[in-house]
Amino acid sequence: MLAASMISPFFVEVAPEIRSTYVSLGKLVEDRPMQITSLRAGYDTETFGRFGVRNWDVSSLTDRRSDVHQHAIYHWEFGPTWDYGLKLADDWKLNTDITRSWTIYRGFRADYERSEFTSWWWQIDQSLENPYLVPFYRIRRTFHPNDWMYFKSGVRKRIELWKGLYVTPSVFVEGGNGRNLKRVLGHNRCDDDWGNGGVSSATARLELGWKFNQYITLFTFVEQYEIVGHDARTTNGASTYRCAHNDWTLGGAGLRIKF
Repeated sequence: MLAASMISPFFVEVAPEIRSTYVSLGKLVEDRPMQITSLRAGYDTETFGRFGVRNWDVSSLTDRRSDVHQHAIYHWEFGPTWDYGLKLADDWKLNTDITRSWTIYRGFRADYERSEFTSWWWQIDQSLENPYLVPFYRIRRTFHPNDWMYFKSGVRKRIELWKGLYVTPSVFVEGGNGRNLKRVLGHNRCDDDWGNGGVSSATARLELGWKFNQYITLFTFVEQYEIVGHDARTTNGASTYRCAHNDWTLGGAGLRIKF
């Protein structure tokens, strides 16, 4: 993230990828292939971190959502960002990324609940980079008309194999408050009260990548997604939502381009 840019002090980062399944903030939203593009651009102050803007969008590669959605683009997000790497010691750095974004939903059919709306949210990501085991977490607080809190927490380890070839195993859990569990599990048994929440899913991920040079990285990955907890699995398993799978294996491939 904080590597020197060939257009310094400005930077541009683009990451297009294809996924066999779309998991959004702990919820298995679509079990058919999706295309996702992430874009970030801005100015690197070096002393005070990087200031920029981001755009993130997801599109369906099938007509699976045609019963509720009128076109391929499911939704997109955009907003300002700031990230900073605080050096703690040799090979130890605390990376912080703060985002304020809007998520725009357009194209849902008129009979679909809340067919046209925009939500906005704050998000913080932090990771403690080191040569051993890297802990990381994400917290997102979403507002009107969605009102819920989401978290993700886990560990990862990047292992260099040979001349830019690497593998990164990681494990993480996802969850949130009661409203978030209601969003993920799709039922009314979760109390909307902010105090009623917890972990809703656990995922093991394995990424294989090749850093072609300092600007381009190719990668592929596989993940095993699991709804956790007896009550949650029972409720999700009984859901009529077409993608309410308790266990699901997914994968994908893409590029990370940085200038």
